Amino acid sequence: MPRLYLDVCCFNRPFDDQTQARIRVEAEAVLSILERCETGVWELIISEIVETEVAQIADQERRQRIEEPS
Repeated sequence: MPRLYLDVCCFNRPFDDQTQARIRVEAEAVLSILERCETGVWELIISEIVETEVAQIADQERRQRIEEPS
């Protein structure tokens, strides 16, 4: 099974302003990757650094949405 590592920028992308086409496409790609990880096609690797960076996100709602599994 392929193993993937995403940085915090990837986890944040679906919550960014989607009015720009590039951001919307990137967000769709991240969500597609996460869906494949949730269904067991790929394995998502998370580091302590990612957990620390997510915990430091100032926007509480965004931080909670990133931390919560879908």
